[in-house]
Amino acid sequence: MNGNPVSPDHAVVAGDIVTLALPDEVSDPDVATSFEPIHVIMADENWLVVNKDAGINTVPGPSDRETTLVNRVKGWLVTQHADNLVPHLITRLDRDTSGLVLVARNGIVQGMVAPQVDQHLMTKKYLALVAGRFADLKGVVDKPIGRVENSVARQVMAQGQHAVTQYQVLEQFDQAALVELTLLTGRTHQIRVHMQSIGHPLIGDALYNGPTTAFERQALHAFSLEFTDPLSGLRRTFNAPLPTDMQQLLNKLRAGKQMN
Repeated sequence: MNGNPVSPDHAVVAGDIVTLALPDEVSDPDVATSFEPIHVIMADENWLVVNKDAGINTVPGPSDRETTLVNRVKGWLVTQHADNLVPHLITRLDRDTSGLVLVARNGIVQGMVAPQVDQHLMTKKYLALVAGRFADLKGVVDKPIGRVENSVARQVMAQGQHAVTQYQVLEQFDQAALVELTLLTGRTHQIRVHMQSIGHPLIGDALYNGPTTAFERQALHAFSLEFTDPLSGLRRTFNAPLPTDMQQLLNKLRAGKQMN
């Protein structure tokens, strides 16, 4: 307190300067360090915003324990000579979804921002290329989502978790549309399931739209992320442009070319 050690029951008064000495976080040796590249949108002493490529798992799992985003962020922290090598992922994306991921660089800010995640106070927006034309150019899909038994797939089901997605059609083509989507909840595969449920599955989504040669992954990109920095109280917004593969598909649709 004010530069001097005090007991836990010491009274604090207005104007006091309180300094906390917290133990360093211990990096898990079982989490591999990868020096594969990442696209850093913003980095400061507390936060890291990364634009994840499609085809990269967000966290280690049975299919990949060495080159996921977590492993790559750990490697990036090593190259930055960071004191703390424990990345805390605040948001996550499916393997084949590209876009913004927020990482807390220490457990303190992770805990401080957690209520925004739990209360859905972060604004997460996506761009998707979906099949079919829309009669209503904007709307809300409010349908519960649950897990299909013995499958990684999800589906709309009465006993599922509450899930709400807003959508707005930005452009329409002969057989597809460019849609902006905002998550009001955060369920696994939420956008993919909700769009499929209203007859507009994502182009390239083999799980919910069947095999296709039109696109090699689900055409989904997390392009905007907004949250309140709990340390400053300021609202922070980050954006990431469409990746090359989705931009090429969009250009093809704009040119009136047919998908294979």
